[in-house]
Amino acid sequence: MSLAQVHALVRQGRLQFVGGAWSMNDEATTHYQSTIDQFTWGLRKLNDTFGRCGVPRVGWQIDPFGHSRELASNLAAMGYKGLFLGRIDYQDKRARLRDKRMEMLWRGDDDLGELRTC
Repeated sequence: MSLAQVHALVRQGRLQFVGGAWSMNDEATTHYQSTIDQFTWGLRKLNDTFGRCGVPRVGWQIDPFGHSRELASNLAAMGYKGLFLGRIDYQDKRARLRDKRMEMLWRGDDDLGELRTC
């Protein structure tokens, strides 16, 4: 597939990016400024390459060791609408699967809105 074909798919909304940061950061030990820096670099690169239609609106955190309130606040402040999580407490996951409520609204900060997670 050529870059022109990828551009066309992105413009048509048939291909969307998730995450958008340079890498998936650890949430337990990383200072929030480092998280912001790596999102800034990755999002700038996507914007420079694909324009506004290439900027993701869904975060991707599938393998950190826990999730931080700060990440939810930062993603909401950057305009993200959702977050795909990969790790939650096994008891919480079991109860959510049983009750068919895997999606949730995550409010990191009362002033910044909420993220839909799944």
